[in-house]
Amino acid sequence: MELPRRDPGDVYVPEGAYGRLVQELQTAEPQHAWSPLIVYPFDFRTRVMPFRWLDHRVVPCGVRSLASSLLECGFHKTRTVLQQWTPNFLSSAAVQAGYKIDILLVSSMGLHAEEAYRLVKDAHTLGDDRPLILMGGPKAIYEPEDCFNISEELVGAGVDVAVTGESFVLLEFLRLLSQHAATGEHPRDVFERVRAAGLLNDVPGLVYRPTEADPEKPFLINTGVQRLVQDLDELPMPLSGYMCLEPPHRKKSLSNRVMTLKEVRKKTMIAAMEVTHGCRFNCDFCPIPAYQQKTWRHKSPERVAAEMKQLGEAIGYRYFFGTDDNFFNNRESVQTILSAMANGNVNGVPFRKSVHFITEATEADVYKNRDLLPLAREAGLQTIYFGIEDLNAKLINKGQTVSKTKDLFADMTKHEIAPYSMMIHHDDQPFWSRDRNQLGVINQAAELFKLGSVGYHTTYITPGWGARNMEPMFQSGNVLAQVGNQEIPEAFYDGNHVVASRHGKIWIRQIQLWLAYLGFYNPVNFLKTMFKDLRDRQKRRRFKWQIIGMHMIPMTVLKTLPFTFGLMFRRVRKHTEVPARCTPMVDAHSGELVKWSVDWEPEYEVNYTPPSRAEKPQSLPIAESLQLPILDQPVKQVG
Repeated sequence: MELPRRDPGDVYVPEGAYGRLVQELQTAEPQHAWSPLIVYPFDFRTRVMPFRWLDHRVVPCGVRSLASSLLECGFHKTRTVLQQWTPNFLSSAAVQAGYKIDILLVSSMGLHAEEAYRLVKDAHTLGDDRPLILMGGPKAIYEPEDCFNISEELVGAGVDVAVTGESFVLLEFLRLLSQHAATGEHPRDVFERVRAAGLLNDVPGLVYRPTEADPEKPFLINTGVQRLVQDLDELPMPLSGYMCLEPPHRKKSLSNRVMTLKEVRKKTMIAAMEVTHGCRFNCDFCPIPAYQQKTWRHKSPERVAAEMKQLGEAIGYRYFFGTDDNFFNNRESVQTILSAMANGNVNGVPFRKSVHFITEATEADVYKNRDLLPLAREAGLQTIYFGIEDLNAKLINKGQTVSKTKDLFADMTKHEIAPYSMMIHHDDQPFWSRDRNQLGVINQAAELFKLGSVGYHTTYITPGWGARNMEPMFQSGNVLAQVGNQEIPEAFYDGNHVVASRHGKIWIRQIQLWLAYLGFYNPVNFLKTMFKDLRDRQKRRRFKWQIIGMHMIPMTVLKTLPFTFGLMFRRVRKHTEVPARCTPMVDAHSGELVKWSVDWEPEYEVNYTPPSRAEKPQSLPIAESLQLPILDQPVKQVG
């Protein structure tokens, strides 16, 4: 079941609404004294291929963008903590050391949820001194119910609000608090008053626990599906988000300073940036198109070039990773963006020589637009990550074939653009095969190296919340619930641990993932690349990736070895149905049950009557003052 979507005519906020919201927050006063702390949780069990090489070398785009938005709105005390750099950090220790934290914003992926829960539970140990706790990111977007009641030891522990949308939703929420805040008032106290008045219901994209809920039959209120900011140029420039980063350390508290830009450049090598959002494909294992509400958004060509120039000159970045779903999704937009980039420069040096732009695209779309490759190279595009998934096109057919891959990779190599292959291993794919029409996973790895791919990674098909394949995979009885007495943690839903397979000996499928990497990164291929003319840029890249890959394989094996031994020698129990959500949600405007990315029925009936407009305070709710229509109908269920 996919996420619900808004009606097609009500997907976007009005033009200029984001800018007006920022201006109002800038001129308001009470919240300027608040101290927001953004924390990006990190579970170190996920440090395996293909993420191990990059996870410490890039500031996640989401938290960086969020920090930029808060700073632009006047929250000058904002600080960002990346747990991969500060693994021992605890908000309670920081508060006890004298650091003021008024708002704790936890931005978490599902893979890092256990660390996010630990941070939230720790904040609750502060009692009345605890901050207002918000959670966003993919975990809150796809599984908001899990963000509440996360501790059996601390009754009622959980977040105050789960944000199921982008930064505009958070800023709407903070603006609402600032409207009703007195000078010096703690944001958690303001939140309690606003929640009791029913004003939160006018901010689409929030989930919260109502004050009147029966402890025996708890429920959550969902204020509806977010509206999207259509013009991404309204979002703030990225530089400020790099100026509030907590330095790397092993302490539990905060440092007395933030990182300098020179330190940021020394610690990181790649700048992640938003360029486009959306994909025309709708793979059943991908929840992103539904989250994007089937839209296509992008920044203006001039804005993209300006961001690269700013970060290149201020920090010294050369590598830029576009967090695109499918950069070549729309020919017109990609052509204009590349044209602007081709005219860009960093310190007077053209992008072709000063920028290494990396993005993600589908093979079919790049193949269809091969005539743009010379322009792309002039724009600084040097690497494309391809979601090929399966050369057999058995798992998903996006037009990929061996012959098409061969022709495209040859064209890209000619224009000094490196192809990087992202594959998915699955139950119907053999390990090795003589049949050219049914290549095994190791055959595909070897074939991709032969075709010229500079890098390679493969993951195993895994159920994902918000994707259409999730419920069928659970209902098939193939998803692991326990190995021995150990429940499968969310960190293992990374595709690098085989947690869903119908095969009897699942440990063999796990080993096949290791061997697939060896089919691409191995001493023979290393020697083949070493004895090439390394004055050629593409050949040097292949040589470097062979070194990186062979370095990461043994680390990945050691990291996943205990899990593999468990699959070999311990009893395995599997799910027979989709795990039920912990707490039901109701729509804020209709009172009806909301099924959010999971089709399930609660054990008890929830009776909730939404407050009428007449029952609310006379002060204008946020949606009215921004001239946004109120969502009066229950959210539309899709999937």
